[in-house]
Amino acid sequence: MSDLQTPPVNSTGSASVSALALPLVLLADPDAASSARRAGELRERGVRVAVARTPFEAIVKASWHLPDLILVDSSLDSEADVTIDLLSTCPATAHIPVFRLKTGHRLPARALALAR
Repeated sequence: MSDLQTPPVNSTGSASVSALALPLVLLADPDAASSARRAGELRERGVRVAVARTPFEAIVKASWHLPDLILVDSSLDSEADVTIDLLSTCPATAHIPVFRLKTGHRLPARALALAR
């Protein structure tokens, strides 16, 4: 089962077009509680969320889903820097804004503004 929030299905069984138009944010955070809290905060703001638990998963999901914004938690330690560098230089993801999040802190207002 994917952790990507799926859009609601209408009575004909097809996905709602308006839900597909919502911005997509990739959240790279290895801590389940932290990522759940942050993903909930993003969803409350009307954003679809994909969660990655490892740097490798973040790079793969970013390349596959092409989100509108990528948030990388500092708890990835030195791998957070490498992940951000790879995402910033990969031709498929270089155009996507990437924010480094401080572990235990709320989502920055600037990132939330870009997620809309």
